[in-house]
Amino acid sequence: MLKKNLIFTEEYYYHVTTRSKDKAWFQIPLEQVWEISIEAFLSAQAKCPAIVSQYVLMSNHYHMLIRTPGRNIDQFIYFFNKTFNNMLDDGCRWSLIANEKHFKKVFCYIYQNPRRANLVERCEYYPYSTLFYTCRHLEIPFPFVVLEHLESDLDFINSCFDQGT
Repeated sequence: MLKKNLIFTEEYYYHVTTRSKDKAWFQIPLEQVWEISIEAFLSAQAKCPAIVSQYVLMSNHYHMLIRTPGRNIDQFIYFFNKTFNNMLDDGCRWSLIANEKHFKKVFCYIYQNPRRANLVERCEYYPYSTLFYTCRHLEIPFPFVVLEHLESDLDFINSCFDQGT
């Protein structure tokens, strides 16, 4: 469940992150965890429609930028995490993104996670990210917001990392 008092809104995005049990790496290959993620999105979407702007899966946690038109972020995350069959910690962390400056900072932070971990040279090269699929024009079988200005967004995401912001 979500650990702190939750603000229910349909207007703003939430940055949600959940770690694996005991912060250990997932016990199965990340490719399989990615497939579980897709199942989790489909299962949660069927019960609580949501708009996913970003999703990045790391070796022991995920980051998601999400908005819930039904004002039911708690339910969506419950159903999403439940699909992982006890691979994830019981709690998750969240923050409400209520202004453009914060949105841009979180937007970069989420996609830069694999680069900060020295897994890729550029953010869009990481295969367990909605950015990877967007850049390659590959379909992800769950609804998410596609970047409108891909080239400038990629430059922004990678340059923010290079500048340390």
